[in-house]
Amino acid sequence: MAENEVLTNSRFYFELDGMTELVVKKISGIQITLEAAGDMKSFGVTKGGKSKMQATVSGVTSGGVTIDFVATVEDKSLHDWYRASHPAIGPMEGGFSENKGERKNASLTVYSQGGEDAARWEFTGVFPKSYKTSKMEPGSTELFTETVEIVYETCHRTL
Repeated sequence: MAENEVLTNSRFYFELDGMTELVVKKISGIQITLEAAGDMKSFGVTKGGKSKMQATVSGVTSGGVTIDFVATVEDKSLHDWYRASHPAIGPMEGGFSENKGERKNASLTVYSQGGEDAARWEFTGVFPKSYKTSKMEPGSTELFTETVEIVYETCHRTL
């Protein structure tokens, strides 16, 4: 890797447990927020009427990640994963999921210009929140895509 190399948005790979041949078009939304308490106003006063304030981490909020995949004839693993993660008869009817709430692990790797791993985010507790396909219309020149929004329990940048 070149010293002080700037990374590009176009050299990356997303892998989900058991799904290693997905063709990824776009990823967006990695977000982690540390929730704070005591950061907006005084929580008390001390001798002499001195106001006391101290920001303290009180929790973590993880955002969802949206991933657009180019669909292929052979691979319907994303749809199958989504369906297995939610009750087969639909949310209004209740029921249980086929995969019994199983969570997956995932990773996003960004490569250097030389093809080496340059940055990596690792996700645990990954679950598909939503699934949709691209708009279909006569004369379209776009590729057919599947979009999955995932939620996760943890996200850490490890590289």
